[in-house]
Amino acid sequence: MKKKILSVLLSAVTTLFVTTSYASDKTSAKTNKSYIVHSVVDGREATTAYDKKGRWIYRIQQYSLDNLDKNIVDKVRSVYYGYGVTSIQKVEQPGMDVVYVVRIENTKSMKFVRLTGDDMEVIHEFTKG
Repeated sequence: MKKKILSVLLSAVTTLFVTTSYASDKTSAKTNKSYIVHSVVDGREATTAYDKKGRWIYRIQQYSLDNLDKNIVDKVRSVYYGYGVTSIQKVEQPGMDVVYVVRIENTKSMKFVRLTGDDMEVIHEFTKG
């Protein structure tokens, strides 16, 4: 079940790309099963979900070009040295390792790379025109 939730989150993450500054501009939305809070934390836009009882479900932080995590960039570029990193999404869930989804591209293709600890794999790949 946790793998299925993570898979859904990672799919959602690949469509999100944004930016901004420290825990401000909070907005929220309520659904039948959860609360979604949008805020800015350390210059990164964050989407956080809570269940009806207020328990934290997940958080996705969007890194922009001006605040990319250098350690993550270095790890990815050590393997994909012909690519530039264009965005990073950090996915956190209770009881699970932090997952980074890194968008990289060069003149011929764009890839989404999942990074968990020392494990790295391409989860989507697109060829340009």
